[in-house]
Amino acid sequence: MCTIVRGVMIIGLMLSTLIGQSKVELNMLIRSDGVWCLRNSTKPFSGIAYVLYEDSKKKKESKYSKGQLHGAHNEWWENGKKKKYGRYKQGKRHGRWVEYHENGKLQLENTFNNGIKDGLTQEWHANGRIHLKGEYDQGERLGSWEFWDELGRLIQYACIQTKLGDIIIDFHEDDAPIHVKNFKDLIRAGYYDQTIFHRVIPDFIIQGGDPNSRLTNRKIHGKGGAAYSYHGIGDKKKSSTWKLPAEFNDLLHKRGTVSMARGLDEDSAGSQFFICVKDSPNLDNRYTIFGTVLAGMNVVDKIVTVPTDFRDNPINRIEMNISICN
Repeated sequence: MCTIVRGVMIIGLMLSTLIGQSKVELNMLIRSDGVWCLRNSTKPFSGIAYVLYEDSKKKKESKYSKGQLHGAHNEWWENGKKKKYGRYKQGKRHGRWVEYHENGKLQLENTFNNGIKDGLTQEWHANGRIHLKGEYDQGERLGSWEFWDELGRLIQYACIQTKLGDIIIDFHEDDAPIHVKNFKDLIRAGYYDQTIFHRVIPDFIIQGGDPNSRLTNRKIHGKGGAAYSYHGIGDKKKSSTWKLPAEFNDLLHKRGTVSMARGLDEDSAGSQFFICVKDSPNLDNRYTIFGTVLAGMNVVDKIVTVPTDFRDNPINRIEMNISICN
């Protein structure tokens, strides 16, 4: 540990008065037992330490007091723009800390209380649009957080709850906007709650989303479902006939792909969907892919191995409840 010698302290104070605050390169400091000292010195360092780029431009600069980071801290990108700034208090981040993208736009803003995140936190994309907003309470995430993509759209996932675990689905809004909106609208309406995965085929898919599957009559499972709103397909006055226009895209049916089930007609998708358990290129450009499993493929793998009847319908019901999560 850096030992403080009374005589050295007195001399150090006299020198500080005469020549002002010390300013050294960071590589001149060493840390021992949590205390920063100058190399070949036993005195805790007080002053400013800095790091330079190869062209001698500033890269980082921090204030120290009695061997601890204490005071302003600044960092710069190689292009000279500010990268980060904040303050330390006795070696810990304290107060407001701000970071910037290399283009100069704001990237991150956090508030710390003795090294612990506490209060509002926000992040921005490099184009200046908000990315996330949330709040911490003494280091713990508080309440619900919101996320946005680079176009300013709120990022939302589908969370499928089952007795075997949860499955989280990420949406492909740019590739299948009609199908994604339809799926979200059905979720918000509670359309999928208490329905089951009624079709399970090992090494292929698991399928669900039929409101008929709330009933115990297995003969009608897989024969129901409609779109949430009218898209010109079906009888406008009879919502049970509404279907979706196909949105075939360049995405591939790989393991974890979420796609819309349909009948023989390409424009006959309604509410039923399936999740690929393995790559299935034979489905490409024949069914509309609108999502990907973000988490929970282990749950999908459990579901696909359960015992089924001759219709590929699980013997024991695997009910689902789906919600929009962020």
